Amino acid sequence: MSVAAPEPNVRSTIAPETPILGLSGVSKSYGAVKALREVGFKVARGEVHAILGENGAGKSTALKVINGEIEPDEGEIRLAGRATSAADRAAGDITMVHQELAVFPNMSVAENIFVGRMPRRGGRIDFRRMHARAAELLQLFGLQIDTHEILGHLTPGQQQIVEILRAVESDASLLILDEPTSGLNNREAETLMALIARLRADGHTILYVSHRLHEVLEIADHITVLRDGQFVETLRNEGLCEDDLIRRMVGRDLGPVAPADTSAVAKAPVALAVEAMSLPGAFEDVHLTVRKGEIVGVFGLEGSGAEQFSQALFGIVPPVSGTLRLFDRPVRDVSPAGLMRAGMGYLNGNRKEAGLYMDRSIADNVSAPVLDRMTRFCMIDAGRIDALARADIRRFAIRVPGPEGRPRELSGGNQQKVMISACLADGPEVIVLNEPTRGVDVGAKAEVHEVVRKEAAGGKALLVFSSDLPELLRLVHRIVVMRSRRLVGEVAGEAMSEAAVMALAAGSR
Repeated sequence: MSVAAPEPNVRSTIAPETPILGLSGVSKSYGAVKALREVGFKVARGEVHAILGENGAGKSTALKVINGEIEPDEGEIRLAGRATSAADRAAGDITMVHQELAVFPNMSVAENIFVGRMPRRGGRIDFRRMHARAAELLQLFGLQIDTHEILGHLTPGQQQIVEILRAVESDASLLILDEPTSGLNNREAETLMALIARLRADGHTILYVSHRLHEVLEIADHITVLRDGQFVETLRNEGLCEDDLIRRMVGRDLGPVAPADTSAVAKAPVALAVEAMSLPGAFEDVHLTVRKGEIVGVFGLEGSGAEQFSQALFGIVPPVSGTLRLFDRPVRDVSPAGLMRAGMGYLNGNRKEAGLYMDRSIADNVSAPVLDRMTRFCMIDAGRIDALARADIRRFAIRVPGPEGRPRELSGGNQQKVMISACLADGPEVIVLNEPTRGVDVGAKAEVHEVVRKEAAGGKALLVFSSDLPELLRLVHRIVVMRSRRLVGEVAGEAMSEAAVMALAAGSR
């Protein structure tokens, strides 16, 4: 089975009937923090309805209320015109795909799709039927994956697709997708857009949350904007552009960003030099330089080798051959500890699994890379750690009550700023950033970009790996492109455009 791409600008016809979902005066507080304040909006049957807002705007709390995970302090939630409790909604016809994976890595692909609903025959699980149906669902994404494969062996993007297919198979009346493309590559994301269009055409109602505004404009019928826990506006998606949405989300115009001035760094000393670096099966013969004060972007499509190259640069998966030089000094110990001692900082692209101690305090997180300096008379100096954390909370505008707060309690954008704070704690002169704004909203993204620019203005050399091409174009001095496990070229200055970068990445030039 294949999914035909939806025709552009085709909107489903929303019948003037009772909304499938209606919120009225919904409020929710956590202590002194008001997560939602008298929020109200409606979702019509058979539409894709997007919810937008900065991190901390109340989107996650609203979704939890709708899904029945929490009960609001005030207000009413109606499903198909009927007032409901949280228990009603949790046991009702709603399926939600969370941003964080909720999968069973030790079970097969088919078992993950049908967990809790495995087809039976004669009192036993009908494995043949289950695997056949799972194969049909995988074809919706054009994936040739063995349905018997253990899920933990797949890429994070493939695992996320399996979770989405589980929700699709449930045939729920209301499907909630929270950042469904955050772990997908461009081709997988495009296929998901086509699948959502097909589900809408079949009469499904989808509540869609994404920071990727171009996706929202492509697929949504209506868009509800939240800001600071309050309802701002519900818009019909006709003639809107990204700037229209950004102004409503942040309450201000972020303004244009001037292109990076390449002339200022053209004669600066080389801070990072990679010569003939290779890791067989991952990437081959990569040559690269980054100067002091320069921001260089690295872009590559799935399978280009860019991700493996970023890990090799920090010694997470050491290269087999080649040399790495920092300020013209060869690095003998290409390991994370050795590179940190040599002056390199590294931001992992996965803040949940490898970037943060989610249940330790902010103070513990930001001080971890420099804990050896936070001592007095051979004892950990809690006062110094607290002072460091408070300084970084101010420096990076981290929205948290204090140093004792935990990353798990923060929005994605604030988690990202905590991780960047830890990355920069040791004062590295060369900084490697992986997906620095993944899963954060436009306001937090602008703040992260400002941090990056300030580091460069202070003479630091930055190498930014990102799958967000518009982000790189706004942020960096030049972009180097990887394809087929090799670095195939670069674009800089006035030549930098999405078309020029994609031409290199896709092999058309």
